Amino acid sequence: MRSRAIYISGPARITELQNRFNVTISPFYSGRFLFELSSLDAEQEKILLDIDRLSPVLRIWETSTKGTILAAVHEAVAASYIERIPDTEIRDFFSRVHHFYSASVKPDWGRLNLVDGPLIMGILNVTPDSFSDGGKFLSVDKALEHALQMEADGAQIIDVGGESTRPGARLVSADEELDRVAPVVKAIREKSDVLISVDTRKSIVAKAALDNGADIINDISGLRFDPDMEAVAAEYDCPVVLMHMKGEPGTMQNNPWYDDVMREIYLFFEDRIDALQNKGIRKIILDPGIGFGKRIEDNLTILRNLKDFRFLNRPILVGASRKSFIGKILNKNVDDRLYGSLTSHLIALEGGAQIIRVHEVGAAKDTIGIYTSTRLF
Repeated sequence: MRSRAIYISGPARITELQNRFNVTISPFYSGRFLFELSSLDAEQEKILLDIDRLSPVLRIWETSTKGTILAAVHEAVAASYIERIPDTEIRDFFSRVHHFYSASVKPDWGRLNLVDGPLIMGILNVTPDSFSDGGKFLSVDKALEHALQMEADGAQIIDVGGESTRPGARLVSADEELDRVAPVVKAIREKSDVLISVDTRKSIVAKAALDNGADIINDISGLRFDPDMEAVAAEYDCPVVLMHMKGEPGTMQNNPWYDDVMREIYLFFEDRIDALQNKGIRKIILDPGIGFGKRIEDNLTILRNLKDFRFLNRPILVGASRKSFIGKILNKNVDDRLYGSLTSHLIALEGGAQIIRVHEVGAAKDTIGIYTSTRLF
């Protein structure tokens, strides 16, 4: 049995579900969560229908898709009620829902601590061809200066990347990427205790960065590009950013298409989390991959419905900074997308993002400052 949360962000999402599953959903559920349960056998369906009939904690919609139902679960579902449910998988589902409604995902992974609020990941591209700042920080001295300035401006994480992953970018050899990344990571670590993330798909680069003081692997391929990356992540027991990307950087924006972008990304995350946990990798951060094989409407759908991914019980990272969808919507060039970036990240924070990946750190710090202050009163 599979299950996923669906945030009903408004009438468009209700219409989407009604059309997909041939059900009627009241506008009452706008602003609430429904849950899609699929791959159910007949006995599991019967148990759920009996719960719906006998208890006020569940509302079931039988769908036109065999083995799939939609459910609304009352937010006050209690642990004592869950214990009375006979089927193990269904009991596990209710336990997940109970935890989802009663606890926030704020892990403390040693140096990476998400307990005290959202974190800022500052972007440091040591590349000649990144879409926004390519060529600006090629020397170690300039890269170090920029990293220290971002830390001073409020970044808790510096994300160092030595291969451009903009649409149409060419693949860089491991040796070339290693020559760009390792000296910069080493220089930052010698001058600062800031968290360092290495933005790479290659295990040899990740390992060298970790050996030189990096803390996090940020892999746009979801640890699928290099078959040795999972072993490196497991060996170092470091947090990993698991990102969704449709295709490869060189081709990902060539007419990407989704029947249901949220469902596809959700199931991708679910499968990859299971695979990584089986390899002993448990410190997993989810990045839905804004701009990576996504149309404008896909990026907006992800931001609007980001809360879906909270049900996976993992921290969420969003990187919308200066992305092309902002430029297309606002008719702004890449250096003039600050306000669009800040708005996108504010929406992401509202949806549950705990890390935002940005170019303009000081402005992001102010955004988070106001956002978190509104939660204090």
